[in-house]
Amino acid sequence: MRRPVQQPCPRGLGHLGLALLTVLSLAVAARAQTLLPPDPARVVGKVVAFDGFVDENGADFSFSSADQDGRPWIVSPMYTRCPHTCSAITSALRRALEQSGLAESEYHVLSFSFDPNEDAEGLRSFRAKMNLPPAWITLRARDPAALERTLRSLDFRTITLADGVFEHPNLVAVLAPDRRLASYVFGVNFVADELARAVRRARDGVSGFDRWRVYLFFFAAVGFVASAAVFVFLLARRRARPSGALPASAPHRN
Repeated sequence: MRRPVQQPCPRGLGHLGLALLTVLSLAVAARAQTLLPPDPARVVGKVVAFDGFVDENGADFSFSSADQDGRPWIVSPMYTRCPHTCSAITSALRRALEQSGLAESEYHVLSFSFDPNEDAEGLRSFRAKMNLPPAWITLRARDPAALERTLRSLDFRTITLADGVFEHPNLVAVLAPDRRLASYVFGVNFVADELARAVRRARDGVSGFDRWRVYLFFFAAVGFVASAAVFVFLLARRRARPSGALPASAPHRN
């Protein structure tokens, strides 16, 4: 009994598989550049709450007295024991704001600790070490439940290491005056013009485009892969056609 002859896979299909694998690899590598990044598609346009937070003097914090002045909020997640990037982010944020051309009356700045064990002394020491302006607010949560609510509203996730140090994303969040999340600015250093644009967009409110903008890259990537797949498929069909074969012509009528 003769075994059926297996047709070799067209070379073009192999190229298609390689192209798809390359796209997936690039996507994974891009995601790995920022540790545990928030997903803007989930949270842009949603209100970020700081209920159950207190300042460095132990006074309860409330947006009610400050959220009626039309100023956006620049929110910087940090923890005061951070041995690496939190101090650098705070310094870079202050420097970028000074270079942005924005007046201090155009925004609020709020640094909050995502360490559930943060204390008032830690916040006071952080303020002194970073030489923060008086209007710069520093907060900690009264209890883990309050902290979890705020972190969830920012889609901000951390990893606690064995020595109590946190791995965390490097970013600041920009909120509209009504406390809806407008955008993130990622990194340890910030471009002054980019930060100023984010603040001005937040001041004007979260538009429908802002909510959908986070999907544009995904749709563009899907479109690119689809176009590549069609091209490779047509190329494979062309190569698979026998070299001497001619396209069939319609029969002639006498």
